[in-house]
Amino acid sequence: MPEATADGSAWAGTKEEPGALSRSSSSAAKPIPFERPWGSSDPYAQASRSDPYGAYGRDPYAGTDYAQSRDPYGGAGAYPAAAYGQPPAGYYPPPGYPAVGYGYPPAGYGYPPPGYPGYPPAGAYGYYPPPPPPQEQRPRSRSRSRGRGRGNNRDNNNNNAQGGNNRNSSIVSNRVGQSSAAAKGGGGKGGGGKGRKKGNQRGSSPLGDDHAEITATDFRLSPEEAKNKFDSIVAKLKQAATEQESSRFLQWRLLEQVGTLEEKDAIFDGAVGAFRDLSMDAFGNFVVQTLFQRATEEQRKGVAAELEGKIYELSTNKYGCRVVQKMLELLPLEEKLKCVSELRDRVIDCVEDMHGNHVVQIMVKALPVDELTFIVESIASEAEKMATHIYGCRVLQRIIEKCSIDQISLLVEKFQGKIEKLSMDLHGNYVVQCLLDSGSLETKRSIVNLIKEDLVKYGKSKVGSNVVEKCFHIVTDGPDAESLKEERAELYKLVLDDTSLLKTMATDKFGNYAVQGILRHSRGEDREGLKAKIKAMEEQLQSGSGKHILNALKKLE
Repeated sequence: MPEATADGSAWAGTKEEPGALSRSSSSAAKPIPFERPWGSSDPYAQASRSDPYGAYGRDPYAGTDYAQSRDPYGGAGAYPAAAYGQPPAGYYPPPGYPAVGYGYPPAGYGYPPPGYPGYPPAGAYGYYPPPPPPQEQRPRSRSRSRGRGRGNNRDNNNNNAQGGNNRNSSIVSNRVGQSSAAAKGGGGKGGGGKGRKKGNQRGSSPLGDDHAEITATDFRLSPEEAKNKFDSIVAKLKQAATEQESSRFLQWRLLEQVGTLEEKDAIFDGAVGAFRDLSMDAFGNFVVQTLFQRATEEQRKGVAAELEGKIYELSTNKYGCRVVQKMLELLPLEEKLKCVSELRDRVIDCVEDMHGNHVVQIMVKALPVDELTFIVESIASEAEKMATHIYGCRVLQRIIEKCSIDQISLLVEKFQGKIEKLSMDLHGNYVVQCLLDSGSLETKRSIVNLIKEDLVKYGKSKVGSNVVEKCFHIVTDGPDAESLKEERAELYKLVLDDTSLLKTMATDKFGNYAVQGILRHSRGEDREGLKAKIKAMEEQLQSGSGKHILNALKKLE
């Protein structure tokens, strides 16, 4: 009596060489049976849920002649038993299958699960692997703590307020996603490139914050492979430089330790006539920048000559502004002045542009002080507007840091009577802090005296509290601290004599930062007096913002 198999076919015959097995069709087979070494029970005789494909419609081979149609060895010879031994019940090779494995399972069968007796290695079957177990996914949190005005979380991306934390720095510095490393953005000195898309970001580079720095080991090619690839790219360089992979390859060959001078010259020759378009391309601009770094002085002048008349267009372009910045850094002074002359009447337009403001900042940095008069005069003509502008405040800070006291005197005059407003402005407060750092002694003294008149008002302001901290810093640790001893004594006397003032600021969500700064810059008797005052009001500081004051006090002990 023949035994039924899982697919409905029957075994027939006697113990003969399996090579004599034959199969008439995919649905009805007549193989010769054999003794099963694991006994008479066949765990697959009835398909069950233990076989994820059996009888549930998930077997891609079920009910088809797929196995035979895909078998490249069909008719190539008989199946030799010596190679594999007897196949398990329900499994049999297609007609003429050679000794390279079992092939596909018959219709109705999926694959034997791991642990099946006599189960041959996976490579012999060619079966579909089991589907991966479902992975538990974490639900994504929908809420994010912004850290503004809550507890002790503050965005401190701005490094301009030394000795104090800036609560509004991220608001200013995170808006521009293209500043180069040379042109630092942010409300102060911090980099203004954190708001960009991630895309190709793999590291920092002097060519741009969203560009991965090319290293000598980025491409692992044999000399012959590198030469062949270089030749094919240079042949169509103007197009290839705008493609990401080719752009990176060209930058790699422009590295001094990688490529030759001949290759550099070949890239330069291939780019001539296309520098403007490449400079404004997402990938091409990096090739131009790298080439400019490696180029000879004559080649740099050649690039500058080709871009003459296009400096404003490039300066206000997301990618072109990077090339202009690189030119202003590396060109000889005479060529720099030629480039800058194109922007002489458009300084304010550049400053107000999210890309152009970086070019103006580099101009301030790269040009001699006596060549900056036209920039200072342009900014001074709209001083208050520029000081409260998200990009204008940055340029103003670079000017105050670079220029002499006499040069910025015109600007300081424009700010007379405006310090109170600027100290409470989201962007203007950085300009006031910069004046406290780099302004004249008289300017510093006048600002400190102004803040002292209403310390609570400025201290409880989200941005004004930054200015309060800066005042205590410059009268204690600033370069003119010795000359500001009297102002320092008056500031601390004001805080120590008025307990309600200290308590009001200590329990305020912004004022507590000002109090922490006051504590940090205190010395000797002033510090001991502050400690005594704070310990006396300890019960009222056990919750909310007051806890930060107690923690700051512990750090001083």
